[in-house]
Amino acid sequence: MDPLSANDPRTVGEFQLHALLGHGGMGRVYLGFSRAGRAVAVKVVHPELARDQQFVRRFRQEVAAARLVSGLYTAPVVTAGLDDDPPWLATVFVPGPSLASLISSHGPLPEAAGWRLAAGLAEALQAVHSSGLIHRDLKPANVLIAADGPHVIDFGISRTFDGTTLTAKGMVVGTPGFMSPEQASGAEVGQASDVFSLGCVLAYAAAGVQPFGEGSAPAVLYRVVSGQPNLATIPPGLRGIVAACLDKNPAGRPGLAALAAMISRDAPAVAASPTSFWPSPVAEVIRRYQAQSGFDASFAMATHTATARQPTAWEAGNPAAPQAVAQAAYQAATRVPAAGQQRYPDGPPATRVRAAGEPYSPGGPPWMPQSPATPSGQPPVASAWPPGPAAPYQPAPGWSVPPASARPRIPGSVLTAVRLMYAGAAVSLVNVVVSLAAINQIKTAFEAQHPLAENAAQGVAVLAAAVVIISGVVAIGVWLKLASASRRGRSWARTAGTILFGLDTLAVLGTLGRAGIPATKTFGVLTWLIGLITVISLWRRESGAYFDDWRSRR
Repeated sequence: MDPLSANDPRTVGEFQLHALLGHGGMGRVYLGFSRAGRAVAVKVVHPELARDQQFVRRFRQEVAAARLVSGLYTAPVVTAGLDDDPPWLATVFVPGPSLASLISSHGPLPEAAGWRLAAGLAEALQAVHSSGLIHRDLKPANVLIAADGPHVIDFGISRTFDGTTLTAKGMVVGTPGFMSPEQASGAEVGQASDVFSLGCVLAYAAAGVQPFGEGSAPAVLYRVVSGQPNLATIPPGLRGIVAACLDKNPAGRPGLAALAAMISRDAPAVAASPTSFWPSPVAEVIRRYQAQSGFDASFAMATHTATARQPTAWEAGNPAAPQAVAQAAYQAATRVPAAGQQRYPDGPPATRVRAAGEPYSPGGPPWMPQSPATPSGQPPVASAWPPGPAAPYQPAPGWSVPPASARPRIPGSVLTAVRLMYAGAAVSLVNVVVSLAAINQIKTAFEAQHPLAENAAQGVAVLAAAVVIISGVVAIGVWLKLASASRRGRSWARTAGTILFGLDTLAVLGTLGRAGIPATKTFGVLTWLIGLITVISLWRRESGAYFDDWRSRR
């Protein structure tokens, strides 16, 4: 949460804005309060996007979709200004971090919390699908971790079962590392696509890394479609659930009802609590996040009290006064007591109070070990989750950072291009043979008509044959070199091939209108056609993903 800048609005609709929660490609999200003091998240569209009618239509789709799903699983829509300039949307504020920020800050979830996340997201997607929607962009950034469970947000690219969609056929929308294979290839998607995305989210939460690795979008999409996920570090029980969700065939993935039954059967027992959906380590993180981010009750009360009461002389004319008073109230609530003073006169707070002299670590997880011994002599906090950053990505064998002898599957477009290159080399060889035969025939006919010029004809024939042989050997070598480089994923191969095809095009155009050997012209046109199809195949999307994947490995 960041303070408002001079360029940020102070009010949107009937809501008073107090802080910036985040921003992205669509707009900026603010923490606001209604006149009655209810916290809301206000998403304001970027002004330049507000002039894009297709985007405004997509934004209306998001609002309509969010209103269809039960508030138990999403951030319910409070109201929206769809006709305002710029448009905006206000939802109930969910006081919790996104799954993406939680994992990036604290590492993989404990196994028990991973099972709870799986159960909660399965229920959430069931609610989404029962409302006639497909989310199509389920990812860690679109999952908010609140005390009452995970909330799925951002229905900006969802679609209804009736076939109404905002994207053209074949267009790829979503987040590469969390797409289904059918979505990544631009095919029609259904409910099973969300199940695949759910598996990706669970794998990321349990392992701390994306199951199909990172890198350029084409490379990741290629792995999603053709590679195998890395599930080695996921706990065994949860790994079976994730693997079932990540079946390449949509028909092979479990339905959400069956998936919920599998989770209920296999998950370890977690004591139910009316105040927290999560096991204690994660519940403590959420409480600390709320307190340290200023989302607890004392912060909200201090903020509203500061805006309602008469300002002091120091606060008069100071636009940051409400936030300053609230921050002071928060600091007072977490102040370390003096020696001999009761630490918790009103009961233990939501977060652990630091001992005197103990360094303060904003956002530090309670399961991370503190210093070996605090100045007060208190023992360090025990580690409930693995400390430190997530382990580096370890790819599954066969598709990412393989040994020298291992290679990924060559896509059909690259194989087509390689076969055409071999065909081009064969055509070049035949062209050499035919040209030499034609030169010999011309030489024989010339000698018959001009016996006195036999020596001159012999010299010209030898020179022409040498030119034909040398050019043929060069052409054959170039074809074979490009074929070998393309098979090994060398991205320069298609660039060089495209340049050579352009030069060949100029050469063919130059020879068509000139006198010469007819067979040579025929082979020249045939070679040009082979080069045209080869270049097209090398620049197809799946070929680009293959070359990008190899470049990311080296």
